[in-house]
Amino acid sequence: MDFSSSMHVLTWELTKACHLHCRHCRARAIPNRNPGELSVAEIGAVLDDLSAKLDLKPIMVFTGGDPSERDDLDEILALSVEKGFITSISPSVTPRITPSLVWHWAELGVRSISISIDGPSAEIHDRFRGVKGTFERSLEISKAVVASGMSLQINTSVSRFTLGGLKAMGELAADLQVSSWEVFFVIPTGRASIKSSLSAAEIEETLNYLVEYQQQVKFRVTAVGAPHYLRIQHRLGLTGDGPPRQSVREARGFAFIDHLGEVFPSGYLPLSGGNVRDKSLVEIYRDSELFRSLREPSNFKGGCGSCEYSLACGGSRARAYAVFGDSLAADPGCVLSGSELPAVREELRLISSF
Repeated sequence: MDFSSSMHVLTWELTKACHLHCRHCRARAIPNRNPGELSVAEIGAVLDDLSAKLDLKPIMVFTGGDPSERDDLDEILALSVEKGFITSISPSVTPRITPSLVWHWAELGVRSISISIDGPSAEIHDRFRGVKGTFERSLEISKAVVASGMSLQINTSVSRFTLGGLKAMGELAADLQVSSWEVFFVIPTGRASIKSSLSAAEIEETLNYLVEYQQQVKFRVTAVGAPHYLRIQHRLGLTGDGPPRQSVREARGFAFIDHLGEVFPSGYLPLSGGNVRDKSLVEIYRDSELFRSLREPSNFKGGCGSCEYSLACGGSRARAYAVFGDSLAADPGCVLSGSELPAVREELRLISSF
């Protein structure tokens, strides 16, 4: 796929409303829906635009907030399925989400569901998500997803609060019969602070574990917010002969639409390339100055610009922006970037010594 013209994955925030209180929430979720959310008709127009202008349709991931807060969610899901998109949903596990609702989504044609489980115990997960009982409910819903015949993806956020349970979390993912385990390295944006994020050395160690673990299981293991996962795989000879393939990351094979129609390179990178109410999503992705600049490795600064993996990896543009206020800066989450400012390095050193 030519990532300069086509998206592989499109994640769509249908609403910011959610009744969990996650300490790392990217969206800074709110209790009630915003009346300015995109309507079903507006969503349908974007889907039509994608269908008309792309040869290969992106995987469609509907998220939030909590997408189940929308009373027209069925219409949106059915529309996506009807127009031929591989349709996924990533709900917040609240009392709204029941096994019967999971089966209903399967009947609508939804192909996969992503459930967030951040640790192998209620002590870790419920504390991180801010609501007691969420862990047990998440296990119940995960089992219902598998029973319904849909693919189950478990999303695990890795931060200073959850790192200690990661290996046991991998074992839990296997027990739940996942199709995919996505490990999200917390970016200090939204409610997450730099104090909750891992240092570059900790990220490197964790990525090495994930690469090793991937060889032991049959399901897919991926890292979000740490594209240098590909570098480690390549150096161990796990990506085949020749140069490593380009990874899907911000603005390159990936785009994010928020509930008001703003188009971002990532949900973790709060810079908009335009709004679907004013312009074609495909044109924003292909032609906006922001998206084009993030796809060109020669624009990257410091170690990310000179790294032999700049094209395949490119570092996390979201983390660079969160730490330095510059989306083209070197990724301070990579040990090769050499980009940690002295103040940041000292703060991370102090945090690591706790």
